[in-house]
Amino acid sequence: MVKKETSAEAGEPVRAWTPADTAMWHTIAIVSDLRGERIPRQRVSTLFPLAPDELALATGPFQIDSMRALGDGSYVHDSSFVFGTGTIGLAMTAGTLIGSAAGNTQRRAQAAADAQVAWRPDFGGTITVTTRGFYLATASGLLRWTWSDIQLAQIEWFTVLVMQGQSENGPVTWRVTSDWAELVFALWALSVHPDHPQFVGDSWIPGGWIEWASAVGYPVAGAGVIES
Repeated sequence: MVKKETSAEAGEPVRAWTPADTAMWHTIAIVSDLRGERIPRQRVSTLFPLAPDELALATGPFQIDSMRALGDGSYVHDSSFVFGTGTIGLAMTAGTLIGSAAGNTQRRAQAAADAQVAWRPDFGGTITVTTRGFYLATASGLLRWTWSDIQLAQIEWFTVLVMQGQSENGPVTWRVTSDWAELVFALWALSVHPDHPQFVGDSWIPGGWIEWASAVGYPVAGAGVIES
């Protein structure tokens, strides 16, 4: 959770400036530059090569959840039991049957839950956003996405982007959590879908954020690059 501070004058909760706010500050400046057909001043270096006309603008950690099921609803039915005679033997037989039935019930319930399509934690790493798309550096390799690979996108809330697109392994529905989620969305919209309702109305920027940033010492209009 974001730590809250209290303003002595207004008596209202005021949250602290966070790395996500720094990313948003940079994002607005980058989008403003590109809308004005200016080369963005914000740059980062990369460990991988870029295209000759490609600029790396930002980098940071990310986490991806996938909309998918974990299974198909099937499970292994356990029908084994121990047969015994006498009082003790019969009691053991009954206990075995009860335990087997309970185990089957638990496995059946877990299989049904796994068959539900829901947000499932998938993988994380480092995201690098460029003028032509983004790169995901993970433990298993480097994944490249161009803006045309993304078919649908929207900002769900601050730092969270929901997108659908065509990956190397087929279509995916992802929830991307990153300080640079808004930059991915804005550059994608600017490149391939400038009529996106969130982009047209700038509602991808949290309501009142620009005014709040100015009030805490980070004016957006005419801002330069913040030194980190």
